This record gives sequence, structure tokens and C-alpha cells, in this order.
Amino acid sequence: MKNKICFIKNTILIISILIYAYLVFVGRNQYIFNMNYAKCILYMILICLVIYLYGIFDDKEKTYHSNVKFYIALYFLLLISITFFIGRTDIKFYNWWYRGQYEPFHTILSHFKYGTITLILKNIIGNSIMLIPLSFLLMIKDKKYKNIFKQSLIILPIIIIIEVLQAYTHVGVFDIDDILLNYFGTIIFTFLITRFSIIDKIKTIFYTDYNIKQNIKNILLYISIIILIIYIIIVLFKLF
Repeated sequence: MKNKICFIKNTILIISILIYAYLVFVGRNQYIFNMNYAKCILYMILICLVIYLYGIFDDKEKTYHSNVKFYIALYFLLLISITFFIGRTDIKFYNWWYRGQYEPFHTILSHFKYGTITLILKNIIGNSIMLIPLSFLLMIKDKKYKNIFKQSLIILPIIIIIEVLQAYTHVGVFDIDDILLNYFGTIIFTFLITRFSIIDKIKTIFYTDYNIKQNIKNILLYISIIILIIYIIIVLFKLF
């Protein structure tokens, strides 16, 4: 029974991710199917829900650890979508050095002085929280990442690589303020969530089955799969 359900889960996940790639990365599909930030985030949340409930269903330490790796992989897929594809111009490779803002706090101050609330929320708040999910997942994966220095060894290179590639591929510009917002937003989050031992309490949620009866676990898993399938159908047939 468990092998059958595992096969169903894996099949659904593979198909779901392939469809996501088709909707976001192929041609102009992101515009045809209106794949905005909200739709992409919800898509990934529903996939993660299936993975999470399968962890509860299987209730094995190995599965719980594997699930966290899945979450991280899906986060990177979403991050690539948001930073390089959704609402971006076509990727074009050329010299990027003249496309940049290298003066610290110039963009941040400009947004607060001249920008709208929408622009501030998108650029200031958005950049501040963009890498927080990765920080959170790293701490869930391994307690060593509760150390800010070890987090920085992972987070900071990723931020810099994103900024460089955005400029080089012509989907954005290199902005030192984006790096500052990405990095310090993540570091402040890490400090607060570890300072008050919140992460230790949250981590248990990802490594327990809550003593739920097996038949209830089955039902919850199947419901999550059905919800994901319905959502994919809604997106593909542009029902909203």
C-alpha cells in the first residue's frame, strides 16, 4: 500500500513540476497563462503541502529529511522564476557593467522619497524577505545553520550571483541595495528566530506525524493531491 501511494505521489509531483516549467519557462506562456508571483507561490505551496502530508503519512526520519531537501529545491525553482522570468524581459547575454547601481542606500532612499507604497512593498519589503524561506529551511535541515556565519556562507554568495546574473542576462540591474536588503533581512530573521528559540519549536512540526491515525493520514494526503490537481487544471484552462 505504501509503495503504491509513494508511486502516486512521485508521479503527481513530477508531472506538476514539468507543468510548472512549461507554464513559466517556455516561450511566452507566463503571459498567456498569467503566471504572476501569487500564482507561482501558491503553486509551490500546494506541491509542498503534498510533500509535507506524505511525510506525515510515511512517518520516517529519512522521509522527513528528504522532504526538507525537496522544499529547498522547490524554493530555488521559485526563486529562479521570480528573479529571472516572471514579469521580466527576455534573457539576453551581453556586457553588464554599465547596468548597475553601486552607491549604497541610493535606491532605498529614492524609493522612500519618490516611490509609491506599491513600489516600497515590492522592492524594499520584497527584497528583505526574499531569502528568508531559504534561511528558514536551512535551519530546519540542520541545526548548524542556526549560526549566522554559516548561514552567510550559503546566503551571501547566492545573493551576489543573482544580482550579477540579473544584470548580465538583461532581466534586471546590479544593485548594491538589493544585496544589502536580501542579506540583512535574512540575518535579522535568523537572529530573531534563534534568539528566542522559535526555530526549535517550529522544527518539530516538520518531523512528526502528530499521532494521526493511518486512515486519516491517507485521506489528508489524497485531499492535498486532489487540491493540487484542481489548481493545475484551473491554471491551464485559465479559469481565473
